[in-house]
Amino acid sequence: MDSPLWVYLLGLAGMAIYGSRILIQWYMSEKSRKVESPGIYWVLSSVGAVVLYIYGWLRKDFSIIFGESIGYYAYMWNIGILGLYKRVPKPIIILQALFPLVILALIVRDIPTFSATFLHNEYVPLGLLLFGVLGQTVYELRSVYQLVYSYKRKASILPLGHWVMAVIGSVMIILYGLIRHDWVLAIGQFSIFFSIRNLMICVSSSRRMKSVAELLMVRPARFGFNEQTASNNRFQNDTLKDGVQERALEEFDGMVSLLKENDVPVIVVEDTPEPLTPDSIFPNNWFSTHEDGSLVLYPMFAPNRRLERDPATIRTIMAAAGTKRIVDLSAWEDDGKFLEGTGSLVLDRKSRVAYACRSPRTSEAVLDDFCRRLGYHPFLFDAVDRDGLPIYHTNVVMSIGERFAVLCEDVVISSSERSALEANLSDGGRKLIAITYDQMLHFAGNILEVKNMDGDGLVIMSDTAYGALTEEQIAAISESSRIVPVHIPVIEEVGGGSARCMMAEVIRV
Repeated sequence: MDSPLWVYLLGLAGMAIYGSRILIQWYMSEKSRKVESPGIYWVLSSVGAVVLYIYGWLRKDFSIIFGESIGYYAYMWNIGILGLYKRVPKPIIILQALFPLVILALIVRDIPTFSATFLHNEYVPLGLLLFGVLGQTVYELRSVYQLVYSYKRKASILPLGHWVMAVIGSVMIILYGLIRHDWVLAIGQFSIFFSIRNLMICVSSSRRMKSVAELLMVRPARFGFNEQTASNNRFQNDTLKDGVQERALEEFDGMVSLLKENDVPVIVVEDTPEPLTPDSIFPNNWFSTHEDGSLVLYPMFAPNRRLERDPATIRTIMAAAGTKRIVDLSAWEDDGKFLEGTGSLVLDRKSRVAYACRSPRTSEAVLDDFCRRLGYHPFLFDAVDRDGLPIYHTNVVMSIGERFAVLCEDVVISSSERSALEANLSDGGRKLIAITYDQMLHFAGNILEVKNMDGDGLVIMSDTAYGALTEEQIAAISESSRIVPVHIPVIEEVGGGSARCMMAEVIRV
């Protein structure tokens, strides 16, 4: 059946919308070296589907209409899980949901006409129609597969199986379009090249990601001095007043960019203005992930920090890590006992030792609970500042790398505990790097060794910490990993935490 030129142009417009979505998605995936599922991809998918519904109606081609119906609500689900409907008026969402039902109702309202026009179309033999429907089904079932896969993980993901089905379905649709002389359908499947490329990225990134932890970082919405944590965090200062949020955002974005430039995989979560969480920029305190698939949620000292355990962020973590179980320790808050994640804990994951210094934020009872559930041995010690007050977090006192360990011995009270720490940290051939009290105050202990996508070791620290180290200490750290200093003075000054606190490892199972 021939159609007016404007009908073909409408079909091309729908295909162009589809094409633009995968161009954007492919570009973002190439940039991050892993398959991305951006919100714009699903918005354009939904708009393109509406246009192609109309095109299929005008072309009297049931295979197009049937195919678009399969994926339509998957697009809507992904838009919803990504939080993009929050600012859309409900009547528009309702109209969007009803649109395909109205089209299908119009088609089948008169069964004889439907059969004659769509199923027994003289221009589309039944065998060819069934082949076209099968091709569209395979192609669109990728969306059903993606929906089921993502629903289980409570996050929008474009998995490997999605791209396999996209390639197979595209080949079938191209053949159908060529046989039917529908050049719009044939040309519209140019996206097969991007599907193949996404498939390749998916395979290669999954191989790399098995040995590389992603870093989850939270972009703050209302960063500022937290009075609820200041009572036992003497690293915080309320000296800066103007432009703190804006300057913190600039530092945060600069750090993320620098990490990505060094091929470190980063997941950025956007904080929300409400509820007020001034310390959300330090996500490592409220969760940790583990090689056995555990996601641990921790009891937090400050009530406003407990609000950081956001369900949407938890879903993001679970999706990225492939979480198998959640170990929720937050009930200890009811007893006034706390353990603030990898701030309170410095984990030797190979030797299964959990180091922790006592403080109002680090309870021995919760530490024992953590170790029992995760299979760690506790190493509890006392570390105090020059006024004799407990240091709020262990991760400012020490850090453990693959071939080195950093420790501020000056703050460890007991000589026997100090000796035991030195012996433990030196075990396995690690070089022990002792830092002074003043270096600790400059966050020289608040560092993290990570691996980039090529497997290279990097040590992330602030330029404040880097500037406090001696040439010998820098050389000792650099023997195993390259140092990457980040510029975050406002975050350190106001928040009382440094580079390590801003990065929470997401370990993929």
